[in-house]
Amino acid sequence: MYSLDINFLNDRVERPAEAGRPDPRIVQDSPRPIFFGVGVAALLLGSVVGLWVFLQSRNAALAQRQAELDSELAALQAQLSEVDTISQQISAINTEVQALGSVFNQIKPWSALLQDFRDRVPANVRIGLIEQLSDEDSAAATAAAQPSPAAQPSPAASPADPNAPADPAAAPAPAPPATSVVQISGLARSFDDVNDFVLTLKRSPFLEAESTRLLTAELIDNPTQIEFGEGIQASDIEVELPQVVEYTISSRLTDLPASELFQDLERTLAVGLTARIQALRERGVIQP
Repeated sequence: MYSLDINFLNDRVERPAEAGRPDPRIVQDSPRPIFFGVGVAALLLGSVVGLWVFLQSRNAALAQRQAELDSELAALQAQLSEVDTISQQISAINTEVQALGSVFNQIKPWSALLQDFRDRVPANVRIGLIEQLSDEDSAAATAAAQPSPAAQPSPAASPADPNAPADPAAAPAPAPPATSVVQISGLARSFDDVNDFVLTLKRSPFLEAESTRLLTAELIDNPTQIEFGEGIQASDIEVELPQVVEYTISSRLTDLPASELFQDLERTLAVGLTARIQALRERGVIQP
């Protein structure tokens, strides 16, 4: 038997590329990571520097804007101070105008009062005197007009007794806080005429109905003086006049403003005050 021996090594072709290939187990150092790290660091540093420059420029712009706003605020504060001064002046003027309007609004002209009394006096009543008194004078006149408690002793207890209970009806009423007291005195034919006069005065819009009362009323001799013609002796004629009632009525002026009494003022021909009130209404000082 023959055996066949083949040697492949003799027929192998040498490959230079394969012979020069490095061993994969050997690691070679590369500079690319270093370059990448340096580039990233430079980029971060440039970003920080750029951000710092931007913030510095932004702060400078904001500081300039703040200075402009401060100057504008100072100008506005100066204008606001002027506005406050003008507002105070306007408020003071309005206060003076309101005070002036209230003065005219509280006036009660005597011409209107006398005309109103003239329209309300009965035929048998004659007015002799009209006075405007203060509260002290009115209290003194009222105390003088009232009868003394000693002259009219109470049957229950003597007024001189300190232990006697006070009579509520005899106690003087407290003075109301009204403005002006008006007293009317004169002569009347009878007590009924005086009572009628008191009732008509209670309906007067210029007086307070609650404070209108009769202070005194007494029957006296008629003080009318009779004169005779020439050639007639007074001793030859005997004239007996009927007695008359001497009265005193007290009241207080109403506290209603003149604007609410406008129609009554027109009725009593108080044209001066009504013209002023109308002018104040047109200017808004007095509300209609």
